[in-house]
Amino acid sequence: VIAIEKQNDSSVNILIDLSVSDKFKRVRARCLLGVFSETGDKLKSWEGEKEADTDGFFFVKQWTVPQPDKPFTFKFGLHVSAVLGMDNIWKFNFYDELFNAESNSKMIVFKEKDNQKVLFYTFKRLIMFHSSRLPISSKNVTVPASVSINMLEKCLQIAHGVQVRCSVKDVTKIRFIAKSLGLKNVTMYCERHRIESLNQVEVTDKMFQSTFIRDRRHLLVHLLKTLKSNKELKKVLETMDIQKMKSESMKRCTHFFFHNC
Repeated sequence: VIAIEKQNDSSVNILIDLSVSDKFKRVRARCLLGVFSETGDKLKSWEGEKEADTDGFFFVKQWTVPQPDKPFTFKFGLHVSAVLGMDNIWKFNFYDELFNAESNSKMIVFKEKDNQKVLFYTFKRLIMFHSSRLPISSKNVTVPASVSINMLEKCLQIAHGVQVRCSVKDVTKIRFIAKSLGLKNVTMYCERHRIESLNQVEVTDKMFQSTFIRDRRHLLVHLLKTLKSNKELKKVLETMDIQKMKSESMKRCTHFFFHNC
């Protein structure tokens, strides 16, 4: 609900009622205001960013009307750029487009493959900075039906620098999406998350094999720390084709052998 509160004959307050959600504590929004004469001429305009708690009013601006004795029209634009959840984590709002988003070269739009329904609007410059796969001319990314929308959003939040809370199972799905988009920073985030959660999962031969073949050197260092002897490493190596190992993985294993002689 947008409200205009008259202060005096030439001044008004512009407010938005935010008490409509119990999912967020606070919002950050970009606002655009314009005052136009009855003939359509722009009398005044303002653009800025504001924050407010969601349990009251979002105070946009106190506004002095240029010609208070004549009819005028307000034009108003609002885009919620970020929200603070109940978990105290700020997240970007990818669900709503910026003003003229699809025609704006600054945005990349994610759409469903089957019906071209828009899923997310993201910032092109940041996505392109981290992506090694998306061409510079990209405006739209088609999302296959097999991709979880929830996991895709988490992937994009991480790409924009948000420290998303996710389970070990989520990390595997997010990493798959990140690799398909070439998002190096998300891939590194997932690897770091897996390292931090090693004490919560059972370290298996399959986990070692995947790490050897994909050259995930940072994860391998921590996996090797779970082994107690050269005999245990030998047992792991016997389960795989050594020729498929990356050179960096071989170096790490060699170092482990000599260190534990």
